[in-house]
Amino acid sequence: MTRHLALAALLLSPSVLAAQADPGDRVILITFDGVRVEEFFGGLDTVVSAREEDSGIYDLERLRRDYWRDTPEARRRAVMPFFWDSLAPRGMVLGNPARGGAVRITNAYGFSAPGYQELLTGRAQPDVTSNDPVRYPHQTVLEYARDRLGLPAHRVALFGSWENFRHYAASREGAVFVNAGYDTLPADLRTPEMRRLTELERRALALWEGSRLDAFTGALGLAWLRHHDPRVLYFAFNDTDDLSHSRRYDRVLDALHALDGFLAELWRTVESLPAYRGRTTLILTTDHGRGHTPRDWTDHGEGVPGSESMWLAVIGPRTPDRGEMPGISATQASVAATLLACLGLSPEDWAGTHAPPVAGACGPR
Repeated sequence: MTRHLALAALLLSPSVLAAQADPGDRVILITFDGVRVEEFFGGLDTVVSAREEDSGIYDLERLRRDYWRDTPEARRRAVMPFFWDSLAPRGMVLGNPARGGAVRITNAYGFSAPGYQELLTGRAQPDVTSNDPVRYPHQTVLEYARDRLGLPAHRVALFGSWENFRHYAASREGAVFVNAGYDTLPADLRTPEMRRLTELERRALALWEGSRLDAFTGALGLAWLRHHDPRVLYFAFNDTDDLSHSRRYDRVLDALHALDGFLAELWRTVESLPAYRGRTTLILTTDHGRGHTPRDWTDHGEGVPGSESMWLAVIGPRTPDRGEMPGISATQASVAATLLACLGLSPEDWAGTHAPPVAGACGPR
């Protein structure tokens, strides 16, 4: 009998063994850089798309065929069908101004580095005033969660398209695992699949220097999830912001549609792994908003109204199945504490002053 049990253990997949040894909750944080509330909640925006010189649309007929529908709800489903049909009903979605919701940044700047630091540290950080590649001394929720859970670094991982996440992920180098931009994965942790993806990403020219295409960020992070069983995994995508700054409204919608396809693949992967199925919370959000008008929809930052407006979704086994939450407000700073609550940790134990979690987002076990 002992020999049979030993053989059975050897035949179990790594994910099955992980589920038996480590039954704790998982959290996957996902950010879509600079995605406006207009597109997230309403799909194709007629205000922006009305003038070719303002939108940069290459083929308006194609764009309307793909994404135009008669109502905002139908238009957003055309852009992100998996999210709105399959994920949103399983959780809470906040920030739709058309329904009295609001999710706002609390930092004063309205661009990426201040947004990501607020999101990861639970409060606005006044010393973060540029997008320079600087490592700040503020402990992030990623490194705090790793310390509290007693995990090796590779089990709290960030995969980011923008290379600056090497610095923004943690206050100490090596505190969590980071693969950002065109980083090479460590030889002892990469698989043949990961090695091949790394080779291919170097041939695919991203729109801007300093960022790789989101398709590679997503594929590498999914491979990491399957092989290294992270308790916390952060996907930081960037194509939507790069394309917005390039004034290509059609490609922004295409990029959102592609990211929706990633969400579908991620969910299938989560549901296929015993270590994750029924234990995983997804937190989706953005780092900032952008302008509302045909002229300034490409821009964000101080002096651009709309930069403060964002959105937030929490989908998980302890999240109420509410879908859109009209009239509910939250802040970007609430994301960090919400992540801790969904891991089963107490946000109140984190030293310092941090925004509380989104009310009701992660109920009792």
